[in-house]
Amino acid sequence: MPMGGTMDVSVEIHCAQCGSANYSLPAGGADSDVLLCNDCGAAQGSLAELKAALLDKVVAQSAEVLRREAEALRGTPPRG
Repeated sequence: MPMGGTMDVSVEIHCAQCGSANYSLPAGGADSDVLLCNDCGAAQGSLAELKAALLDKVVAQSAEVLRREAEALRGTPPRG
């Protein structure tokens, strides 16, 4: 990735009950609305909680990608 370029990050949040990543956003999309798993119907928390979890995952994955690219530029062997 060139400096100042864009970075593609893909994240999935999986249902704690069945492991599915199949959700539908509630109509209206208020932060207090509860998301349900489309496969098993289990409540997954509020839309605000999902947004926070997705942001945490994006930040963690972005940091890892940047760390790898910095190591590649320095010629450091990749970890694990």
